Amino acid sequence: MRIRWREFELPSGVILEQETATDSYGKFFVEPFERGFGHTVGNGLRRVLLSSIEGAAVTAVEIDGVEHEFKSLEGV
Repeated sequence: MRIRWREFELPSGVILEQETATDSYGKFFVEPFERGFGHTVGNGLRRVLLSSIEGAAVTAVEIDGVEHEFKSLEGV
């Protein structure tokens, strides 16, 4: 069923794929979106998830003999 709000098409709902859902994984379907609006929503969701999910990540690397990030090393 298509839902419109002031000529703007809204998603009809969120569906969770139950077959593959676990405590740490879920596949969700949200549709339909206006043309191009899926990218907008997807980018916002990606940014929120990246800033909210805790974990370990490399933030800096120091290599002997390298003064700046554009220096080339032989054999690398």
